Amino acid sequence: MIQALAWSRAQSVCRGIQPNASGFAREGDRVAIRDELDAINAGFGEAFETQDAERLAAFYADDARLLFHGQPIIRGRAAIDAEFRDAVSGGPATLRFESDEVIADGSLVVDIGRIVSPTGVSKYVCIYQRQADGRLRIVIDAASSDGPRPAEG
Repeated sequence: MIQALAWSRAQSVCRGIQPNASGFAREGDRVAIRDELDAINAGFGEAFETQDAERLAAFYADDARLLFHGQPIIRGRAAIDAEFRDAVSGGPATLRFESDEVIADGSLVVDIGRIVSPTGVSKYVCIYQRQADGRLRIVIDAASSDGPRPAEG
């Protein structure tokens, strides 16, 4: 369960990033957005390690959806909160979230990356939307496992 939920993300502090006249983020904004996602990813990993389900759920918009392999779509923050409470009940998890590619367009940011854990590597796509309060919140979180890490030897 923790592995499936690991593909989720985080919350951030508003940096006031605005698109230019064409609707696309400027190059400097892309750097700021990547920095923002790095902070979100670190916070998400910390929340799993400290078993903080409330913090995990706070990274999501009220109408967010989780799309995890082998599970029906989980809709809304209340259902997401319940899912994370169940996930962290199994104990702390050591997970590192890494953004590989970031696409920003207006109020939407797409984060394509990987989750590294002691047991293997997984991949995710998260779509964030900048909310009225300026924070990026996850609106869609989709992830899948690459399978267990090969045995060394």
